[in-house]
Amino acid sequence: MKNKTSLPPQMSQLSVPQGLSSSEVEVLKNQGKFNITKTRAGKSYPRIIFDNVFTFFNMIWAVVTVVLILIGSFSNLTFLAIVVPNILIATVQEIRAKRTVEKLSVTTDPMATAVRDGIQKTVPASEIVLGDALYIELGRQILSDGVITDGFVEVNESMLTGESNAIKKGVGDRVMAGSYVVGGSAYMQVTAVGEDNYVHKIESAAKSFKAPASNIFRDLNILIKNIALFMIPLAVLLFLSNYYNASKEFGEISERVEFAVTQTCGSIIGMIPAGIFLLVTITLSLSVITLGKKGCLIRDMYSIEMLASADVICLDKTGTITDGTMEVVATEILSDITEDEISRIIAIIEGAEKSVNNTSFALIEKFGKNTECNITDKIPFSSERKYSAVNIEGMGCYSIGAPHFVKCDVSEELEERISHRASMGERVILLVKNPTLEDIGEAIALIAISDRIRPNAAQTIENFQNQGVTVKVISGDHAQTVSAIAARVGINHADRYISCESLTDQELVAACHDYAIFGRVTPEQKILLVKTLRAGGHTVAMTGDGVNDTLALKESDCSIAMADGSEVARKVAKIVLLESDFGVLPDIVKEGRRCINNVRASSSLYLMKTIFTVILSVFTLMTISTYPFQPKQLLFTEFCVIAASSLLLTFEPNFQRTTGSYMETVLRKSIPNAITMLIPVLLIQIIGKDATYTQEAVSAISTLAVTFSAYLNLVFICKPYTKWRVGVICISGGLLIATMLISVLLLGDMMHILPAFSAPGLFIYGMGLVALLSIVVHVGTKRVKLKDVRR
Repeated sequence: MKNKTSLPPQMSQLSVPQGLSSSEVEVLKNQGKFNITKTRAGKSYPRIIFDNVFTFFNMIWAVVTVVLILIGSFSNLTFLAIVVPNILIATVQEIRAKRTVEKLSVTTDPMATAVRDGIQKTVPASEIVLGDALYIELGRQILSDGVITDGFVEVNESMLTGESNAIKKGVGDRVMAGSYVVGGSAYMQVTAVGEDNYVHKIESAAKSFKAPASNIFRDLNILIKNIALFMIPLAVLLFLSNYYNASKEFGEISERVEFAVTQTCGSIIGMIPAGIFLLVTITLSLSVITLGKKGCLIRDMYSIEMLASADVICLDKTGTITDGTMEVVATEILSDITEDEISRIIAIIEGAEKSVNNTSFALIEKFGKNTECNITDKIPFSSERKYSAVNIEGMGCYSIGAPHFVKCDVSEELEERISHRASMGERVILLVKNPTLEDIGEAIALIAISDRIRPNAAQTIENFQNQGVTVKVISGDHAQTVSAIAARVGINHADRYISCESLTDQELVAACHDYAIFGRVTPEQKILLVKTLRAGGHTVAMTGDGVNDTLALKESDCSIAMADGSEVARKVAKIVLLESDFGVLPDIVKEGRRCINNVRASSSLYLMKTIFTVILSVFTLMTISTYPFQPKQLLFTEFCVIAASSLLLTFEPNFQRTTGSYMETVLRKSIPNAITMLIPVLLIQIIGKDATYTQEAVSAISTLAVTFSAYLNLVFICKPYTKWRVGVICISGGLLIATMLISVLLLGDMMHILPAFSAPGLFIYGMGLVALLSIVVHVGTKRVKLKDVRR
């Protein structure tokens, strides 16, 4: 009998090449032609510190701080209790995220087998040089781009192309860094190293994409920059006005300057909603800690906001919905044979194979591997043959492989079964009983193999769709296969799929909104799809794990990568799932929605003070009067009414999808609230010009009027009332009373409260006006049906 144990030509014994000499390797290293890159994983530590400290926002505070220190007004530096923690929290969070990402690596210190001076040597990936001869085999990662010089391999390039099927590579074919060998062995010659590798070119291209900014911080920065346009000239004019009025009460120039600077700084500080930045930073930082305990790394905490706002999420099939491996999903018995016998036969066949691929792994996992039986003859598996066969002593001849390749007759009924399985995205193989290894036999079992779907994938997708988020799948695999997988996990409209391999850019843009499943998508087409969705007004989140996903991840509003994916994807992603658990995404969405919805509701407390301060400053200039507040006089309002209550409100459960413009939503509530604070103060200032009232008394009554009007605003903002919100109102009121009693009884006149009681008539008038005006304004805004904030 002909010996069939010999390997086919492409799998035959390889000839060990000579490779480079040691001297050639040293020359190439000295020329810098070795496999190392200068690419950093994100920002450097000094850059992180610099970006968080030297912001436009912080520069304003720095100037105010220096000025107050120079005049010795240390009691008015209370605002630093907001500014400093804001800087520290943001900086520490970003540094922690950077350190975690740097520790993440799918392979620890990857090694390569290089041939030098005719001898195989194990060398670190960083020491591979241009022109090196490398030996690659099953299970090894390809660490540098190159060309096959001898042998034959099958590689999985899903990290690079999104295509999960094994790709055949023979002599002269190109292989790329980042792919994995799933069958065979070969020698390759390195044609690119370091930053010249394809994977690093993709990473470099990703740097040109600017990630979308946080909506909240974008809107806040726009507001601050607009305020800054007139803040400097306004500050100068306020200083002159305050100095002029100080000349009536103070004889010494130094006293006038100190008074004018203190009052002017009070105006500037009040214009900037510093507390919002701290509120958002603290709230999101707490969310980062919570999500970290669930195996989720938030590299950029503002990405929580973007995911909370997402109405479209784009998923990659391989590595996201599926985990990149295969599994046996069904076994159909086609003859008079037991399932145990089928398991034993397949285990023996797999035990006789030396080469293992994804299909073999799935079979071994299901049926096991038996190497104890005596194999008298065999035909090894090859990619061209697509089947293997064995003659088992005492049992007979059996073969296993792809339909129409394995030697057996396929009946119409069996053909229908095969077609049905294929339509569901499953790969079908047949187990055949043969008279001899060369003769046509009878199919005795059909085994269906499919991509292994990640646990919780179906539940996760259902959660997204129940929350009104559209799910789209963008993959490099065959569109029908992707559609079948999408249907298995319950994606809406999974039957609406399209293959993108022959589409023009214009056709792809036109198809973007009409299809749920996109197959045979190139990296460039992924970018175009994300851009088109965003241009259509959608907030787009995207998950991915491969190099081919990198640019699209960067382009999306919120990028999510798996920890077991490519290093490049992890570097650009804003959110990394440390345990590659797709099921944690709904928790991120819920946490984000709770944070952002509640921050929006609370932000109006801060912006009402900003609007109030800006208008009051303009009024002060127009009337050439003294600005009524020092920075410390608004501490009651800042701490008891705004800071404490806004922070407590952010913990209330609230999982509705975030919609609409942040600034527009907040201003709709802030403007009426600012009016209720402003009008009483203006009237008190006008009436207070009467000679019977001292400026100190007028200022104290104005302070109380602002504080109580702000508290009434809080009461109205908390509508509709829940147990949580009523509790916040009570806690805020308790803090307000306690703080005032402490300031009066223990600190004496330090907070400028006692002078208010020296003018009882004006005090009663002012407080009554506050209550009346608050009710009128809030009832009025309800009647004109101002749009409610969705909380």
